[in-house]
Amino acid sequence: MDSIAHRGPDGEGQSIVPLGNENFGFLGHRRLSIIDLAARQQPMESHDQRFSIVFNGEIYNYLELKDELRAKGAVFHTNCDTEVILEAWRFWGEDCLTRLRGMFAFALCDLKERRVFFARDPFGKKPLYYAPFQTSQGEGIVFGSEILALLRHPDVPQELNSSALYDYLCWRYVPAPHTFFQGIQKLLPGSLLTWQEGKWDERRYWLPPEEAPMSGPILTGDPVEAFLNVFEEAVRLRLRSDVPIGTFLSSGLDSTAVVATLRHLGISDIRTFSVGFTGDTAAELSDAAQLAQQLGTIHTPIELDTNHMVSLLPQLSLRRGAPLADPADMPIHMMSLEAGKNVKVVLSGEGADELFGGYPKHVAEQALGWMVPSGMLSLASHAFLSAEAIIPGNRKRLTIAARALKERDFSKRMVRWFGGLSSNERAAIWTGAHPSHAGANLIPFTAAKGASSLRRILHFDQTSWLPDNLLERMDRMTMAASIEGRAPFMDTHLAAFSARLPDHWRIKCRMTKRIMRTAFGNRVPQAVLERPKNGFRLPVSTWFKTELHDQFQDMMASDNAISKDFLHVAKISQIASDHHSGVQDHSKVLWSLFALETFLGEFFKEPLH
Repeated sequence: MDSIAHRGPDGEGQSIVPLGNENFGFLGHRRLSIIDLAARQQPMESHDQRFSIVFNGEIYNYLELKDELRAKGAVFHTNCDTEVILEAWRFWGEDCLTRLRGMFAFALCDLKERRVFFARDPFGKKPLYYAPFQTSQGEGIVFGSEILALLRHPDVPQELNSSALYDYLCWRYVPAPHTFFQGIQKLLPGSLLTWQEGKWDERRYWLPPEEAPMSGPILTGDPVEAFLNVFEEAVRLRLRSDVPIGTFLSSGLDSTAVVATLRHLGISDIRTFSVGFTGDTAAELSDAAQLAQQLGTIHTPIELDTNHMVSLLPQLSLRRGAPLADPADMPIHMMSLEAGKNVKVVLSGEGADELFGGYPKHVAEQALGWMVPSGMLSLASHAFLSAEAIIPGNRKRLTIAARALKERDFSKRMVRWFGGLSSNERAAIWTGAHPSHAGANLIPFTAAKGASSLRRILHFDQTSWLPDNLLERMDRMTMAASIEGRAPFMDTHLAAFSARLPDHWRIKCRMTKRIMRTAFGNRVPQAVLERPKNGFRLPVSTWFKTELHDQFQDMMASDNAISKDFLHVAKISQIASDHHSGVQDHSKVLWSLFALETFLGEFFKEPLH
């Protein structure tokens, strides 16, 4: 519990629950007070004392569920959503999970049946790690919100999962359910794990709409009006809080759509926060400030010195329990720290791209629908490579696209879109034992049979890229600053709506997120609608040509480097040298390796027990 105090600085509670046959459950909770600040601490028991729960997250539709349960005879003693889960479970059992609109991970003990249920929200916005173990006293299971908490338990081994390291080199994250730690797994999004007497069973209770077969016609009527109705409801539900709420605001469409919707709903005194970097030529901060003025928000710009960013890497690696393969984690955390001085909850635009098609790769994948049958795939790849030579500003993206389009296999192509190592490049630097799953398809779920190329990649993004990377980052970096991040686009009703859209309402020609650009045409400035996709611009490429070049080479070649047991140091040094001399931009690969060795040093050089 102490290791996750940042996730819940407002209170704590513990309890021991009897599970029969000399089995016991030890439950602990750290509270971040958001709703019903006076409610008693968790663990919380149902009024009949049959159920006990520890819960992380928010159930946004708890008031509606409360009214429905009261009509069935339920009695409530608090105004919090935790008690609503307990009562919903009493009346509906496992079926209550599909009624919960929110972000959640919880463990619920049924003392009558002597069972423990572990559940995670449909998109995996809140984490739940678990580790089965066995001792001379019997079998058990340890669970928690962060990996560091599990590693504090004496029966959980602090052992590196080399297969996860192998996967990371290509993906730049570890696909679920695996982690970097032998014996520790992530509960998959939309899943329920049941544990009883040392035996457990895991099943999915929710299917992403892109995965389920179409049960009716594609959306008819006015899609723009329908979208606005569903999205406005999603935003309205996420305003439920007894503490101040703010919004992250970049100069892009997604976060702007959230703020514009708040204004449309009549919310005043909106606090917004943006982050930028000293000397950033993209002018993100000035664009965001101008946008905030146009939207009438109380705006806080946060300007960071990139020279000090790297010093955050060890600390944030502990919080994430994995390498920070994307350096954007660091500014998000710094922005969260600043926001925490004024608010306790922030809304963000995560998930819009993955629901409605916002990345260049989505445009390319949609085009594959006609390229592959017509034999034009190699021609498209060649066109991207040719464009690279004449459009230097887009060189990195064009190179990634060209390499991705060479791959006919879907899973291999997904790897290439992330700009990590290809399978052949990984093989060239890998010196460790060959993982047993090497060559296996690491994509856990597949879209519905007959889905278009666009829907296939959106489904992949929703079930892998989002929960294992973007949503994990959002949770860890905000909670490390003791604030809560909420994502209105990550709403199950909105996902169901998006899955029924014809493809051309997501992407039409080169227009990404068409439904959003049309819907917000009169609510946001025209410049936002026309601004190209952009992320946090950290000068990583420059770092590895200047101050990080020698530091990286020394770190990877050090006798203490843990990655030396698995990676070919001389070949990595050559990659760094090629980048330094301008032969090729390897900044993504170099950063992922730098973040990897930093992470390994934090977790595996000293015992954590």
